[in-house]
Amino acid sequence: MIRSIDLSNDQLVLELLMLQQLSYRVEAERIGFDEIPPLWDSPKTIRESGEQFFGYFIEEQLAGAVSVKQSAKELIICRMMVHPSFFRRGIAGELLRFAEGCAVPGLPIKVSTGTKNDPAIRLYRKYGYESCQIIEIAPDVTLTVFYKQMPSLGT
Repeated sequence: MIRSIDLSNDQLVLELLMLQQLSYRVEAERIGFDEIPPLWDSPKTIRESGEQFFGYFIEEQLAGAVSVKQSAKELIICRMMVHPSFFRRGIAGELLRFAEGCAVPGLPIKVSTGTKNDPAIRLYRKYGYESCQIIEIAPDVTLTVFYKQMPSLGT
């Protein structure tokens, strides 16, 4: 169900962009801010992001996706998206667990979302993420940054 998205495949990149548009427009409405960076992506910016993308496929339809970037100090979950037609089916939780599996053992995972995006906030808290920072990105619009420490090997 979850597999890597080949960013050299034009069709897959276009499907990813469509999913991203649909998903992030819902978040934009929730948080009252329509300048969320993923809404402005193009195939070129996706390919140049340096992120690894993984898709959740249901019978070859891209129903959700997550992207990650591993640094020497943490794994960053850069994007998390689910097609609105597939909301409330546990897809985001499965994508989150998959992304956690990409982390180097012992290093933390960082993810952020709009502070008013209640479904995402509940998801991250449910999986043990703790809010550590709130960043104002525009007047009356904030992001909440979450961290989760992953266990080291053998613990």
